Amino acid sequence: MAQAVPDTMRLAIGFDAGYPVGSISTRYILSAGGSIRLDVPFSKRSYITASIGYNNFFLANGSTTTQQAILNVPVPTLQTMPIKIGYKYFLIKTFYVQGEVGETLLLNKAAEYATNSYAFTYSPQIGMIFKLKKRHNYIDAGVRYEGVSSFYNDSDKYNFWAVHISYAFNL
Repeated sequence: MAQAVPDTMRLAIGFDAGYPVGSISTRYILSAGGSIRLDVPFSKRSYITASIGYNNFFLANGSTTTQQAILNVPVPTLQTMPIKIGYKYFLIKTFYVQGEVGETLLLNKAAEYATNSYAFTYSPQIGMIFKLKKRHNYIDAGVRYEGVSSFYNDSDKYNFWAVHISYAFNL
């Protein structure tokens, strides 16, 4: 008996909010941004995903010098654009686990005095889809950990926990 593909391709447009952890948590206190994700059905319970987003990291109190320790130069907000591909698997009808990998582009490299324009990114996530009354429209909500390598060729990682909520619809 052939397995039915769950849906056509699905597009999700959403809002992300995060909390930096690790070495960057002394400079940045919160991140906010948006993302667009395309889910392409692969089997009855799984999708191949592609996503692009924007994250703005807001400064913590007391952030007065740059990462390169240049005195009297204020720390700018960190602006990044993650570009990732991944795999989403539904454990039950509406609950999924997802993993993505890719690159995060540093949009304000000059202001950050960074040595690299991009860094390797990985992102495990769990989430749920809530069907709306209108056919093939959903609310997609999840929690993820995003690990981003250094933009400085050092051990400074740009890791954060984030919540995601989006409006999703079939194409």
